[in-house]
Parts: sequence; C-alpha cells; structure tokens
Amino acid sequence: MPILRNVKFIASYMSPVPKKLNKPLNTFLFRRFSRTFLDYWWHIRLFSKNVRLFLLGTFLVAMTTACGQLLFNLYLKERGADESFIGTFLSAGALGTAIVAIPAAFVMRRIRLKMILIFSTVIYAMTVFLISRFTIGNFIILISLISGMALTFNRIAAAPFFMRNSSPRERTYIFSFNFGVTLIAGMIGSLASGWMVEQLSKRLPEIIKAYQWTFIAAVSLGLLALIPFSLLSPASPGREDKEADFSWTHMKKKARLYAKILTPQFMVGMGAGLIIPFLNLYFRDRFGQPPDKIGLFFFAVNATMLIGILAGPLMARKLGMVRTIVLTELLSIPFMMILAFTYSLPLAFMAFLMRGALMNMAQPLGSNLSMELVSKAEHALVNALLTLAWTGSWMISTAIGGHLIDRYGYTLPLLIAVGLYIISAILYYLFFRGTERNAGRGYMVEMN
Repeated sequence: MPILRNVKFIASYMSPVPKKLNKPLNTFLFRRFSRTFLDYWWHIRLFSKNVRLFLLGTFLVAMTTACGQLLFNLYLKERGADESFIGTFLSAGALGTAIVAIPAAFVMRRIRLKMILIFSTVIYAMTVFLISRFTIGNFIILISLISGMALTFNRIAAAPFFMRNSSPRERTYIFSFNFGVTLIAGMIGSLASGWMVEQLSKRLPEIIKAYQWTFIAAVSLGLLALIPFSLLSPASPGREDKEADFSWTHMKKKARLYAKILTPQFMVGMGAGLIIPFLNLYFRDRFGQPPDKIGLFFFAVNATMLIGILAGPLMARKLGMVRTIVLTELLSIPFMMILAFTYSLPLAFMAFLMRGALMNMAQPLGSNLSMELVSKAEHALVNALLTLAWTGSWMISTAIGGHLIDRYGYTLPLLIAVGLYIISAILYYLFFRGTERNAGRGYMVEMN
C-alpha cells in the first residue's frame, strides 16, 4: 500500500490537536463545512450544461498539466540537463504565453470558443508527447514555447466562456469552482504521476522509460477532454466582450491606473519565477526525495492552497482585499526564509505548505481587486495584461533562477524572491490603500 505509507509519511509531520480542543473544534469545523457545502451545492445546480462540460474538460487538461509541472524538470535532469537549460526550457513556455496573451483575448472576444478549446487541447497534448520523445536541444525549447501558447488559449478562454454561459446569480461560484477544480486536478495529477514513475521504474530497465510512459498516460487523459469540449453548444460573444477597447489611445489614457495594477503583480511574478518552478528539484537535490514523495508534497501543497483560497474571501470581508493581500504576502516571508536556509526535511515541508497557502490567499484577491478597479468593458484587456505581466516576469526570472541555482544553489534565489515579495506588498499598500471603504457587511472597492 504505497499511497497509504505516503499519507502516513506526511501525517508524521503534522502536530496533533490537543484532546481537550478536539470536540468544540470539530463541531465548529463541521458546521462551517456543512454551511459552505450546502451553499455551493445549491449554486452548482444552477450551472448550465455548457459550464459543466467546460469544467470537466478543464479538470482533464489540468491533470495533464500537473503531470508536466511535476515531472518535466525531473525528467530533463535525468536526461543530463543542468538547471540553466531547465530554466531556459521553462522560460520558453512563459514566453509562449506572453506572446499570445493579448492576441488570444482579442480573438476570443469575437470568435466562438468551442473550436479554439479543441484545437489548443490537441496542440498541448502533442507538445507534452514530443518533449518526452526528443533529446535535449533547441527543438525542445521550441516545443516548450508552443506548449505555452496552446495552454494560454485554454486558460484565457475560461472568463469569457463563463460570462457567455451564466447569469450573475451563480457566476461568482463558477469562477471559484473552476479554480478549485484546477487545484484538485493538480493534487490528483501530482500524486498519480509521481507514484506511476516510481512504480514503473521498478519494472522497466531505466527510469527515463518510466517518465516517458507516465507522460503518455497523461497525454491520453488530457485528450479525453476533447469529449466534453466537443459537446459544448456554441454561445455568441457577450456584450462586454464586444465593447472591450483594445486601442492604443485607450491604453495611453488609462496607463497610470494600469501601471499601478500590473507592477505589484509583476514583482510577485518575478519572485515566484526565481524559485517556484524549481521546488521539485529543490526537494530532489537538497533532500534526495524520489518522484513519488515529491508528488505527494505537491498534492499536499495544492490542498493547503485550496484552503488558502477559501479563507481569502473571509479575511477580505473583515480586513478588505488590500490589507489581506499585504498581510498574507508579508506573512509568507518567514516561510520563504526557512526554505532558503533549512536542511531539515520536515521543516522545509511545513514551510512549503504555509508559503503555498498564504500566497494563494493573495493571488485570487489581487485579480479580483484588479477587475473591481476597472469597468466591465475593460475586463478583457486588463485580464490579458495581468496574464502578460505574470508570464512576462515569470519568463525573465525563471531563466535567471535556473542560472543562479546552477551556480549558487537555492538559497540566493529564495532570498531575492523574499525581497521582491516585500516590494510587491509595499506597492499594493501605497497604490490601493484608499480604494476600499467599509460598507458594514464587508469592504467595497471604489473605482478611480
């Protein structure tokens, strides 16, 4: 029972709750969970057939993506690649996203999304397969670039698709559910792919073959998304999509506001790109962990990220989005410092979980705040600009992070990331501290 042993392995790092607190704590958690579950269940019943098919397709594609995110670095390392090449490989994927982010948003506001989803899913599945078959070289970098382009269409399609296929009553729940579906798929994909590599490596002559067969399984799973995507009923672009203004004149008019919205996100992306794509190698190199254990770590961090996402709106209701973003980013700093300096696996694992939970409280709130600060007609443009800022910063810092890790190890890039997170938190506070007002039952954003 390898999975059961792995669960016990993670449980051994968790501190037990004192017995005298168990009963009231369990009662409180049960009531809170029941209320949340019933609320979501009532709204899920309102989801249209199109939305449910889209979420199923997203789940299957996200399983394939999770496999790639966990295993690509480890696979390339087994093929003899150094961290510099891996950083360039990851940076190429981010560059692909940056290249098509705004064109994709422009195209999707006019064109029905069904064929775009089918086409991009096929292209992405092909790139995952090709990466697993070719040796290290410039061709793999090109494939990574195309992979980033294809996946961007799937990601950017979600918002306009939901706007076209929902009513205001259930729309907020659809967006939250979509994020939750992606995280759950990431949990299952990470756990399953790490376990599969470990099991196949015991039965095949070399571990590279184990990775390749795991990638083939992931590709097959991702291609199953073509079934729900092909069953989608076409929906025409919404009024907000058609009103979106992508003109250079509009960009110059709103340049000051857009710069304020994008700069903190860019700083977070720069910090994240330095280290987050390499955390699987961090546990492999610093602690000698095998793929199945690393997969379990990523399963666990996705679970804490989900908790963070659910807790974020509750904190924002009490403190406001701006103060919640600033607070959670700053609270993540000590855990980044622990990751930088510790050589204790239990301590590193707990810091990994806490950093993931805290930063993922901030990220969805940052996106929500950005949308609240602009008009509906600007949503498509600002969403594309946020994607561009994130992936552009990720593209730059991932390449730099690979070189830094190759030469100096993991401590220096983690410390630089800490500095960038602090700058981001300060900028959020300076730019937006006066944009919210307490409306009694929560905070409301006032547009500039």
